[in-house]
Amino acid sequence: MSLKLFLILFFSYLALFQSVPLVKVKVDDNITVSLPEDFQRLSEAEVNLKYISSKQPVAVYSDRSKVVDFSVNVAFSKWRPEDLEMMRGFYKSNIMGLYDEVQFINESVEEINDRKYVVFEFVSTVRADEDEILNTESISKYTYIQYAIVNYKTVLFHFNCPYLIKDQWSNVAGDIMQTVRIKNKI
Repeated sequence: MSLKLFLILFFSYLALFQSVPLVKVKVDDNITVSLPEDFQRLSEAEVNLKYISSKQPVAVYSDRSKVVDFSVNVAFSKWRPEDLEMMRGFYKSNIMGLYDEVQFINESVEEINDRKYVVFEFVSTVRADEDEILNTESISKYTYIQYAIVNYKTVLFHFNCPYLIKDQWSNVAGDIMQTVRIKNKI
């Protein structure tokens, strides 16, 4: 077992016996959320190393070990508030296409702080390529995502961690998502 994996499991075990206090964070002028107090906002350089994307997230926060992440992204879209159910089917299809295996824990439309969100909670697996020269292992992650439509923009809140520490973080992820607040000025 690698040292990094051992440390993740060790700190996860310790954390099971502690509550995770959340503190309010101002993501930008229009978005606030409460996150675990040890989460830190990643710098642009750290985000660029961790996430390869043509459009960088508005913000990414990570725990001390940098394996548990919460991010916020905003994208212009043609969705209208009444398209939430259609959007749910579209994003579910996209999620299923990104991974080799997806096990949904929750897929719903929920009202949080007077706003409707499409919510997906799932475990994903990307299997190792057996034709690779390096012998790599499959990667499994726990993810909690919620989407809102605000002024024809899709606002995305994304929490993820390694599957091995899912039990420690799944309730915290749900607690975090219940604190999201978006102003109508996005």
